[in-house]
Order: sequence, then structure tokens, then C-alpha cells
Amino acid sequence: MNVFVHDSNGIQIAEMQSEGIVVRGARDAADITRELMSRGITKLILHERNMCPEFWQFASGLAEQILQEFASKAIAVAFVGKLGQEKGDSLKGLIQDSDFHTQAFFLGTVESAKLQLSRK
Repeated sequence: MNVFVHDSNGIQIAEMQSEGIVVRGARDAADITRELMSRGITKLILHERNMCPEFWQFASGLAEQILQEFASKAIAVAFVGKLGQEKGDSLKGLIQDSDFHTQAFFLGTVESAKLQLSRK
């Protein structure tokens, strides 16, 4: 796993990159959160391919656990990739019906993620 730090309008945004799955559960999110906090970074980009398949299944409850871990430490996270209708719809209710709507974003590109995260 590689971590790239972008500077967008003076805001540091970490981007995790890996060919495989990086986040399998809340524990992985906690590890990432600790790493970011040690660097003073509160913005994160994660790629769709780096999330376990269960994350995208609303009924699993995993997305809520992972998002709660990031939110508890005030880490704003943007998920990027080819987020098709099935993925978007399964998490839409969670995002809209919670406080995550200001902390989590589902976007198509890294550039749009950097733009969204640099607004806060």
C-alpha cells in the first residue's frame, strides 16, 4: 500500500493506493486513521478497488462501522471509482440519514475528490 499526499488549496489530502483490498473492516479504518492523525491529515481518498466487497453491501453493516471510525476522528473520506448504480444506491440511505453526509463522499475521480475535500 502506498500513501500519496496531495496539497489542494493548502489542505493535505492523503490518497491510499494499492492493487488489492486495503480496508476489510473497522480495524483497518482505525489503523489508517491513526496513521493520518500522526501526520496531521484529516482528509482521505480511498479507491473502490481497495474496499472489501462487503463494504458496498448495505445490509452487512460494515460501511456504517468503517464510516463511523473515520467520523469519530473527524476524517473526511472520499471513495473514488466506478461506483455504479448498485453501489451508490445501497449506501445512499446510510449517507443521507446520518451525519456521514458531511464526512463521506462517493465520486468518480481523484480530481473531483480532491476538489470536494479541499472545500472543508
